[in-house]
Amino acid sequence: MRFFIRLTAAGIFVLSLWLVGCRSAPTRLTLFVSGNSIGYLEPCGCRTDQSGGLPGRARVISGDRASMVVLDVGNLTAGTKPYDLLKLKYLMQGMKSIGYDAVNLGKHEAELDLPTLQGVVGSSDLPFVSANVVAKATGKCVAEPYRIIVRGSAKIGVVGVAGCEPTDVGPGLTVRPAIEALSELVPQLRTKCDYLVVLAFVDDEHIREIADKLHEVDCILGGDVAQPSGAVQVMNRAAVFNMAEKGKIVGKIELQRDGSTYAVASSAAIRIAADKVQPPPAIADLLVHYKSELRNRRFELASAEGMERIEGSSSTADEFVGAAACLKCHAGAHKTWVDSTHSHAFETLKAKGSEFDPECLKCHTVGYGLAGGFADAATTPNLEGVGCENCHGRGKEHMATQTKRTLKPVTPSTCISCHDTENSENFHYATFWPKIKH
Repeated sequence: MRFFIRLTAAGIFVLSLWLVGCRSAPTRLTLFVSGNSIGYLEPCGCRTDQSGGLPGRARVISGDRASMVVLDVGNLTAGTKPYDLLKLKYLMQGMKSIGYDAVNLGKHEAELDLPTLQGVVGSSDLPFVSANVVAKATGKCVAEPYRIIVRGSAKIGVVGVAGCEPTDVGPGLTVRPAIEALSELVPQLRTKCDYLVVLAFVDDEHIREIADKLHEVDCILGGDVAQPSGAVQVMNRAAVFNMAEKGKIVGKIELQRDGSTYAVASSAAIRIAADKVQPPPAIADLLVHYKSELRNRRFELASAEGMERIEGSSSTADEFVGAAACLKCHAGAHKTWVDSTHSHAFETLKAKGSEFDPECLKCHTVGYGLAGGFADAATTPNLEGVGCENCHGRGKEHMATQTKRTLKPVTPSTCISCHDTENSENFHYATFWPKIKH
Protein backbone atom coordinates (compact mmCIF):
# COMPACT_ATOMS: atom_id res chain seq x y z
CA MET A 1 0.00 0.00 0.00
CA ARG A 2 1.24 3.50 -0.87
CA PHE A 3 0.11 6.93 0.24
CA PHE A 4 0.53 10.56 -0.72
CA ILE A 5 -0.47 13.97 0.62
CA ARG A 6 -1.87 16.53 -1.79
CA LEU A 7 -3.34 20.02 -1.80
CA THR A 8 -6.53 20.33 -3.84
CA ALA A 9 -7.35 23.26 -6.12
CA ALA A 10 -9.61 24.58 -3.36
CA GLY A 11 -6.70 24.50 -0.93
CA ILE A 12 -8.11 21.60 1.08
CA PHE A 13 -5.58 19.35 2.79
CA VAL A 14 -6.30 15.67 2.21
CA LEU A 15 -4.62 12.45 3.17
CA SER A 16 -4.96 10.04 0.27
CA LEU A 17 -4.63 6.29 0.44
CA TRP A 18 -4.01 4.06 -2.56
CA LEU A 19 -5.93 0.89 -1.79
CA VAL A 20 -4.45 -2.19 -3.39
CA GLY A 21 -7.03 -4.58 -4.73
CA CYS A 22 -9.87 -2.44 -3.40
CA ARG A 23 -13.49 -3.27 -4.01
CA SER A 24 -16.14 -0.94 -5.40
CA ALA A 25 -17.45 1.29 -2.63
CA PRO A 26 -19.67 4.30 -1.92
CA THR A 27 -18.34 7.54 -3.37
CA ARG A 28 -18.49 9.19 0.05
CA LEU A 29 -18.37 7.84 3.59
CA THR A 30 -19.09 9.83 6.75
CA LEU A 31 -17.60 8.75 10.07
CA PHE A 32 -19.35 10.10 13.18
CA VAL A 33 -17.43 9.59 16.41
CA SER A 34 -18.16 10.31 20.07
CA GLY A 35 -16.43 9.32 23.28
CA ASN A 36 -15.68 9.80 26.97
CA SER A 37 -19.39 10.23 27.77
CA ILE A 38 -18.92 9.11 31.42
CA GLY A 39 -22.65 8.72 31.96
CA TYR A 40 -23.63 12.17 30.66
CA LEU A 41 -27.26 11.77 29.55
CA GLU A 42 -28.39 15.38 29.28
CA PRO A 43 -27.36 18.84 30.50
CA CYS A 44 -28.65 19.63 33.98
CA GLY A 45 -29.61 23.20 33.06
CA CYS A 46 -27.59 24.95 35.79
CA ARG A 47 -25.94 27.02 33.08
CA THR A 48 -27.69 28.54 30.08
CA ASP A 49 -24.88 27.61 27.70
CA GLN A 50 -24.45 23.92 28.51
CA SER A 51 -23.84 21.44 25.73
CA GLY A 52 -23.90 17.73 25.06
CA GLY A 53 -26.31 14.97 26.02
CA LEU A 54 -28.26 12.31 24.15
CA PRO A 55 -30.98 14.64 22.78
CA GLY A 56 -28.46 16.84 20.97
CA ARG A 57 -26.29 13.91 19.92
CA ALA A 58 -29.25 12.19 18.29
CA ARG A 59 -29.90 15.33 16.24
CA VAL A 60 -26.28 15.79 15.15
CA ILE A 61 -25.72 12.18 14.06
CA SER A 62 -27.95 12.03 11.04
CA GLY A 63 -27.79 11.34 7.33
CA ASP A 64 -27.92 8.49 4.87
CA ARG A 65 -27.20 5.31 6.81
CA ALA A 66 -25.96 3.65 3.65
CA SER A 67 -22.92 5.93 3.62
CA MET A 68 -22.26 6.67 7.30
CA VAL A 69 -20.60 4.84 10.20
CA VAL A 70 -21.19 5.76 13.86
CA LEU A 71 -18.43 4.96 16.37
CA ASP A 72 -17.57 5.60 20.03
CA VAL A 73 -14.08 5.46 21.54
CA GLY A 74 -15.28 4.34 25.00
CA ASN A 75 -15.49 5.46 28.62
CA LEU A 76 -19.27 5.27 28.75
CA THR A 77 -19.54 4.87 32.51
CA ALA A 78 -18.47 7.36 35.16
CA GLY A 79 -17.61 4.68 37.71
CA THR A 80 -18.72 1.50 39.43
CA LYS A 81 -21.43 2.64 41.88
CA PRO A 82 -25.11 1.76 41.39
CA TYR A 83 -25.86 5.31 40.23
CA ASP A 84 -23.05 5.14 37.65
CA LEU A 85 -24.30 1.80 36.35
CA LEU A 86 -27.86 3.11 36.14
CA LYS A 87 -26.72 6.00 33.96
CA LEU A 88 -24.66 3.56 31.89
CA LYS A 89 -27.76 1.45 31.29
CA TYR A 90 -29.71 4.38 29.88
CA LEU A 91 -26.75 5.76 27.95
CA MET A 92 -26.38 2.42 26.17
CA GLN A 93 -30.09 2.39 25.36
CA GLY A 94 -29.81 5.88 23.92
CA MET A 95 -26.79 4.97 21.83
CA LYS A 96 -28.60 1.90 20.54
CA SER A 97 -31.48 4.14 19.49
CA ILE A 98 -29.05 6.47 17.68
CA GLY A 99 -27.61 3.50 15.82
CA TYR A 100 -23.95 2.97 16.76
CA ASP A 101 -21.96 0.55 14.63
CA ALA A 102 -19.06 -0.08 17.05
CA VAL A 103 -18.40 0.98 20.66
CA ASN A 104 -15.03 0.55 22.34
CA LEU A 105 -14.50 -0.50 25.95
CA GLY A 106 -12.66 2.39 27.61
CA LYS A 107 -10.67 2.79 30.79
CA HIS A 108 -13.71 3.09 33.07
CA GLU A 109 -15.28 -0.04 31.62
CA ALA A 110 -12.05 -1.89 32.41
CA GLU A 111 -12.39 -0.78 36.05
CA LEU A 112 -15.61 -2.79 36.46
CA ASP A 113 -15.35 -6.33 37.80
CA LEU A 114 -15.51 -9.17 35.27
CA PRO A 115 -19.13 -10.31 35.96
CA THR A 116 -20.41 -6.72 35.79
CA LEU A 117 -18.59 -6.00 32.54
CA GLN A 118 -19.73 -9.28 31.03
CA GLY A 119 -23.27 -8.34 32.02
CA VAL A 120 -22.92 -4.93 30.39
CA VAL A 121 -21.61 -6.41 27.13
CA GLY A 122 -23.99 -9.35 27.13
CA SER A 123 -27.18 -7.51 28.07
CA SER A 124 -26.73 -4.67 25.63
CA ASP A 125 -27.45 -4.70 21.92
CA LEU A 126 -24.57 -2.28 21.41
CA PRO A 127 -21.77 -3.70 19.21
CA PHE A 128 -18.89 -3.49 21.70
CA VAL A 129 -15.30 -4.08 20.60
CA SER A 130 -12.06 -4.54 22.52
CA ALA A 131 -8.91 -6.37 21.53
CA ASN A 132 -7.10 -5.99 24.86
CA VAL A 133 -9.62 -6.04 27.76
CA VAL A 134 -9.59 -9.73 28.65
CA ALA A 135 -10.69 -12.14 31.36
CA LYS A 136 -7.69 -12.74 33.59
CA ALA A 137 -8.31 -16.45 34.07
CA THR A 138 -8.81 -17.35 30.39
CA GLY A 139 -7.13 -14.55 28.44
CA LYS A 140 -10.24 -14.27 26.27
CA CYS A 141 -11.53 -10.89 25.13
CA VAL A 142 -14.62 -9.72 26.99
CA ALA A 143 -16.02 -8.24 23.76
CA GLU A 144 -15.43 -8.94 20.10
CA PRO A 145 -11.88 -7.76 19.29
CA TYR A 146 -13.03 -6.13 16.04
CA ARG A 147 -15.99 -5.70 13.74
CA ILE A 148 -16.23 -5.30 9.99
CA ILE A 149 -18.92 -2.84 8.99
CA VAL A 150 -20.27 -3.14 5.46
CA ARG A 151 -21.52 -0.14 3.52
CA GLY A 152 -22.48 -1.13 0.02
CA SER A 153 -19.50 -3.19 -1.06
CA ALA A 154 -17.07 -1.28 1.14
CA LYS A 155 -15.76 -2.94 4.30
CA ILE A 156 -14.66 -0.79 7.24
CA GLY A 157 -12.67 -2.64 9.88
CA VAL A 158 -12.96 -1.31 13.44
CA VAL A 159 -10.80 -2.56 16.30
CA GLY A 160 -10.79 -1.26 19.88
CA VAL A 161 -8.15 -0.90 22.61
CA ALA A 162 -7.84 0.84 25.96
CA GLY A 163 -4.98 1.90 28.19
CA CYS A 164 -5.26 1.23 31.92
CA GLU A 165 -2.87 1.02 34.86
CA PRO A 166 -2.74 -2.54 36.29
CA THR A 167 -3.79 -1.25 39.72
CA ASP A 168 -6.95 0.29 38.24
CA VAL A 169 -8.24 -2.80 36.42
CA GLY A 170 -11.35 -4.43 37.88
CA PRO A 171 -11.29 -7.83 39.61
CA GLY A 172 -11.13 -10.74 37.19
CA LEU A 173 -9.84 -8.58 34.31
CA THR A 174 -6.54 -7.67 32.78
CA VAL A 175 -5.68 -5.16 30.06
CA ARG A 176 -2.98 -6.15 27.60
CA PRO A 177 -0.69 -3.45 26.18
CA ALA A 178 -2.57 -1.82 23.33
CA ILE A 179 0.29 -1.99 20.82
CA GLU A 180 0.82 -5.69 21.59
CA ALA A 181 -2.83 -6.60 20.94
CA LEU A 182 -3.00 -4.46 17.80
CA SER A 183 0.26 -5.83 16.38
CA GLU A 184 -1.21 -9.33 16.49
CA LEU A 185 -4.52 -8.33 14.94
CA VAL A 186 -4.03 -5.45 12.51
CA PRO A 187 -2.04 -7.21 9.73
CA GLN A 188 -4.69 -9.91 9.24
CA LEU A 189 -7.57 -7.47 9.67
CA ARG A 190 -6.07 -5.17 7.01
CA THR A 191 -6.55 -7.90 4.40
CA LYS A 192 -10.25 -8.15 5.21
CA CYS A 193 -11.25 -4.50 4.87
CA ASP A 194 -10.94 -1.43 2.68
CA TYR A 195 -10.49 1.07 5.50
CA LEU A 196 -9.11 0.32 8.97
CA VAL A 197 -10.09 2.33 12.07
CA VAL A 198 -8.64 1.93 15.59
CA LEU A 199 -10.79 3.11 18.48
CA ALA A 200 -8.04 3.88 20.98
CA PHE A 201 -8.89 5.00 24.49
CA VAL A 202 -5.23 5.64 25.22
CA ASP A 203 -3.15 8.75 25.89
CA ASP A 204 -1.33 10.90 23.33
CA GLU A 205 1.92 8.96 23.66
CA HIS A 206 0.27 5.65 22.82
CA ILE A 207 -1.74 7.17 19.98
CA ARG A 208 1.58 8.27 18.48
CA GLU A 209 3.01 4.77 19.03
CA ILE A 210 0.11 3.17 17.13
CA ALA A 211 0.53 5.61 14.25
CA ASP A 212 4.30 5.11 14.09
CA LYS A 213 4.38 1.31 14.32
CA LEU A 214 1.25 0.19 12.49
CA HIS A 215 1.32 1.59 8.98
CA GLU A 216 -1.72 -0.46 8.00
CA VAL A 217 -3.98 1.75 10.13
CA ASP A 218 -5.90 4.40 8.20
CA CYS A 219 -7.58 6.22 11.08
CA ILE A 220 -7.07 6.46 14.85
CA LEU A 221 -9.90 7.81 16.97
CA GLY A 222 -8.51 8.60 20.44
CA GLY A 223 -10.14 9.26 23.79
CA ASP A 224 -7.84 9.49 26.82
CA VAL A 225 -6.68 13.01 25.99
CA ALA A 226 -6.95 16.44 27.59
CA GLN A 227 -8.61 18.22 24.68
CA PRO A 228 -10.78 17.09 21.76
CA SER A 229 -9.57 17.63 18.22
CA GLY A 230 -10.87 20.46 16.09
CA ALA A 231 -9.95 18.67 12.88
CA VAL A 232 -8.04 15.61 11.66
CA GLN A 233 -4.31 15.58 12.33
CA VAL A 234 -2.03 13.35 10.28
CA MET A 235 0.41 11.15 12.18
CA ASN A 236 2.73 9.13 9.93
CA ARG A 237 0.00 8.03 7.50
CA ALA A 238 -2.97 7.78 9.87
CA ALA A 239 -5.73 10.34 10.22
CA VAL A 240 -6.08 11.06 13.96
CA PHE A 241 -9.09 12.62 15.69
CA ASN A 242 -9.51 12.74 19.49
CA MET A 243 -12.61 12.93 21.69
CA ALA A 244 -13.10 14.32 25.21
CA GLU A 245 -15.44 16.49 27.32
CA LYS A 246 -18.23 14.13 28.42
CA GLY A 247 -19.31 13.38 24.88
CA LYS A 248 -20.16 17.04 24.28
CA ILE A 249 -18.31 16.95 20.96
CA VAL A 250 -19.18 14.76 17.99
CA GLY A 251 -16.48 14.34 15.39
CA LYS A 252 -17.48 14.24 11.74
CA ILE A 253 -14.98 12.95 9.18
CA GLU A 254 -15.86 12.91 5.49
CA LEU A 255 -14.05 10.34 3.37
CA GLN A 256 -14.12 10.94 -0.38
CA ARG A 257 -13.43 8.21 -2.91
CA ASP A 258 -11.68 9.23 -6.11
CA GLY A 259 -11.09 6.27 -8.36
CA SER A 260 -9.02 3.87 -6.29
CA THR A 261 -8.36 6.42 -3.57
CA TYR A 262 -9.96 7.28 -0.24
CA ALA A 263 -9.18 10.74 1.07
CA VAL A 264 -10.08 12.66 4.19
CA ALA A 265 -11.94 15.43 2.40
CA SER A 266 -13.03 17.31 5.51
CA SER A 267 -13.35 16.97 9.27
CA ALA A 268 -14.94 18.95 12.05
CA ALA A 269 -15.66 18.90 15.76
CA ILE A 270 -19.36 19.59 16.26
CA ARG A 271 -20.22 20.92 19.71
CA ILE A 272 -23.67 19.68 20.66
CA ALA A 273 -25.81 22.71 21.43
CA ALA A 274 -28.28 21.83 24.18
CA ASP A 275 -30.43 24.96 24.13
CA LYS A 276 -33.97 24.29 22.97
CA VAL A 277 -33.08 20.89 21.49
CA GLN A 278 -36.17 18.75 21.16
CA PRO A 279 -35.15 15.12 21.61
CA PRO A 280 -36.45 12.46 19.25
CA PRO A 281 -39.43 10.59 20.80
CA ALA A 282 -37.34 7.50 21.63
CA ILE A 283 -34.76 9.57 23.52
CA ALA A 284 -37.45 11.60 25.30
CA ASP A 285 -39.16 8.40 26.49
CA LEU A 286 -35.83 7.00 27.65
CA LEU A 287 -35.13 10.05 29.83
CA VAL A 288 -38.61 9.81 31.37
CA HIS A 289 -37.97 6.18 32.30
CA TYR A 290 -34.55 7.11 33.71
CA LYS A 291 -36.04 9.72 36.04
CA SER A 292 -38.75 7.29 37.09
CA GLU A 293 -36.15 4.69 38.03
CA LEU A 294 -34.22 7.35 39.98
CA ARG A 295 -37.38 7.98 42.00
CA ASN A 296 -38.00 4.29 42.65
CA ARG A 297 -34.40 3.59 43.70
CA ARG A 298 -33.69 6.86 45.56
CA PHE A 299 -32.91 5.33 48.96
CA GLU A 300 -30.62 2.67 47.53
CA LEU A 301 -28.74 5.25 45.47
CA ALA A 302 -28.43 7.68 48.37
CA SER A 303 -26.97 5.03 50.66
CA ALA A 304 -24.45 4.01 48.00
CA GLU A 305 -23.16 7.50 47.28
CA GLY A 306 -21.17 8.18 50.45
CA MET A 307 -19.69 11.34 49.00
CA GLU A 308 -18.33 14.37 50.80
CA ARG A 309 -18.72 16.69 47.83
CA ILE A 310 -18.81 19.90 49.87
CA GLU A 311 -15.66 20.39 51.93
CA GLY A 312 -17.45 22.19 54.75
CA SER A 313 -19.68 19.21 55.44
CA SER A 314 -16.87 17.51 57.34
CA SER A 315 -17.06 18.54 60.98
CA THR A 316 -17.10 17.14 64.48
CA ALA A 317 -20.86 17.66 64.73
CA ASP A 318 -22.87 14.48 64.44
CA GLU A 319 -26.23 15.52 62.98
CA PHE A 320 -27.76 17.89 60.46
CA VAL A 321 -30.48 20.14 61.88
CA GLY A 322 -31.64 22.27 58.93
CA ALA A 323 -31.58 26.04 58.41
CA ALA A 324 -34.75 26.68 60.45
CA ALA A 325 -32.90 25.61 63.59
CA CYS A 326 -30.48 28.52 63.11
CA LEU A 327 -33.20 31.19 63.11
CA LYS A 328 -33.35 31.75 66.87
CA CYS A 329 -29.76 32.96 67.19
CA HIS A 330 -29.04 34.07 63.63
CA ALA A 331 -32.17 35.90 62.50
CA GLY A 332 -30.31 38.30 60.19
CA ALA A 333 -28.33 35.56 58.48
CA HIS A 334 -31.47 33.46 58.19
CA LYS A 335 -33.33 36.27 56.42
CA THR A 336 -30.42 36.70 53.99
CA TRP A 337 -30.63 33.00 53.28
CA VAL A 338 -34.42 33.02 52.78
CA ASP A 339 -34.10 35.85 50.27
CA SER A 340 -31.34 34.11 48.34
CA THR A 341 -31.55 31.55 45.54
CA HIS A 342 -29.80 29.06 47.83
CA SER A 343 -33.00 28.56 49.81
CA HIS A 344 -34.89 27.70 46.60
CA ALA A 345 -32.27 25.40 45.11
CA PHE A 346 -34.37 22.27 45.54
CA GLU A 347 -37.34 23.89 43.80
CA THR A 348 -35.25 24.32 40.65
CA LEU A 349 -34.69 20.56 40.59
CA LYS A 350 -38.40 19.84 40.93
CA ALA A 351 -39.14 22.18 38.02
CA LYS A 352 -36.79 20.11 35.84
CA GLY A 353 -37.90 16.71 37.13
CA SER A 354 -34.44 16.14 38.62
CA GLU A 355 -35.32 16.03 42.33
CA PHE A 356 -34.22 12.39 42.60
CA ASP A 357 -30.95 12.66 40.67
CA PRO A 358 -27.96 12.09 43.00
CA GLU A 359 -25.64 14.20 40.88
CA CYS A 360 -27.95 17.19 41.30
CA LEU A 361 -28.92 16.53 44.92
CA LYS A 362 -25.31 16.79 46.11
CA CYS A 363 -25.38 20.54 45.50
CA HIS A 364 -29.09 21.34 45.86
CA THR A 365 -29.75 19.82 49.29
CA VAL A 366 -28.05 19.52 52.67
CA GLY A 367 -25.93 16.44 53.26
CA TYR A 368 -27.17 14.20 50.47
CA GLY A 369 -25.35 10.87 50.56
CA LEU A 370 -24.10 11.45 54.11
CA ALA A 371 -25.34 9.96 57.37
CA GLY A 372 -28.37 11.92 58.50
CA GLY A 373 -28.40 14.03 55.35
CA PHE A 374 -31.16 14.67 52.84
CA ALA A 375 -33.00 11.54 51.69
CA ASP A 376 -36.08 12.83 49.90
CA ALA A 377 -38.68 15.58 50.21
CA ALA A 378 -41.10 13.45 52.21
CA THR A 379 -38.54 12.18 54.74
CA THR A 380 -36.22 15.16 55.22
CA PRO A 381 -37.99 18.33 54.01
CA ASN A 382 -35.96 20.46 56.45
CA LEU A 383 -32.84 19.67 54.43
CA GLU A 384 -34.13 20.85 51.06
CA GLY A 385 -32.14 23.57 49.32
CA VAL A 386 -28.65 24.88 50.02
CA GLY A 387 -28.58 25.67 53.72
CA CYS A 388 -26.20 26.77 56.46
CA GLU A 389 -24.76 23.29 56.89
CA ASN A 390 -23.72 22.94 53.26
CA CYS A 391 -20.92 25.37 54.02
CA HIS A 392 -20.45 25.24 57.80
CA GLY A 393 -20.99 21.53 58.45
CA ARG A 394 -23.46 19.69 60.69
CA GLY A 395 -24.99 21.99 63.26
CA LYS A 396 -26.24 19.98 66.24
CA GLU A 397 -23.06 20.24 68.27
CA HIS A 398 -22.82 23.95 67.50
CA MET A 399 -26.34 24.43 68.87
CA ALA A 400 -25.38 22.56 72.03
CA THR A 401 -22.05 24.27 72.67
CA GLN A 402 -22.66 27.70 71.10
CA THR A 403 -19.02 27.75 69.98
CA LYS A 404 -17.59 28.41 66.54
CA ARG A 405 -14.95 25.73 66.90
CA THR A 406 -17.46 23.10 65.77
CA LEU A 407 -18.00 24.83 62.41
CA LYS A 408 -15.76 25.43 59.44
CA PRO A 409 -15.23 28.92 58.04
CA VAL A 410 -16.38 29.68 54.51
CA THR A 411 -13.66 30.26 51.90
CA PRO A 412 -13.76 30.55 48.10
CA SER A 413 -12.91 26.84 47.84
CA THR A 414 -16.08 26.06 49.80
CA CYS A 415 -18.15 27.69 47.06
CA ILE A 416 -16.40 26.31 44.00
CA SER A 417 -17.02 22.72 45.06
CA CYS A 418 -20.48 23.32 43.58
CA HIS A 419 -20.04 26.58 41.69
CA ASP A 420 -17.56 25.00 39.27
CA THR A 421 -17.13 25.78 35.58
CA GLU A 422 -19.43 22.93 34.60
CA ASN A 423 -22.43 24.15 36.56
CA SER A 424 -22.04 27.81 37.43
CA GLU A 425 -21.89 30.51 34.80
CA ASN A 426 -19.26 33.23 35.31
CA PHE A 427 -18.83 32.53 39.02
CA HIS A 428 -16.51 34.94 40.80
CA TYR A 429 -16.33 34.77 44.58
CA ALA A 430 -15.79 38.51 44.99
CA THR A 431 -18.96 39.21 43.00
CA PHE A 432 -21.22 36.49 44.34
CA TRP A 433 -20.32 36.51 48.03
CA PRO A 434 -21.78 39.99 48.70
CA LYS A 435 -25.18 38.70 47.51
CA ILE A 436 -25.36 36.33 50.50
CA LYS A 437 -22.93 37.98 52.92
CA HIS A 438 -23.99 37.47 56.53
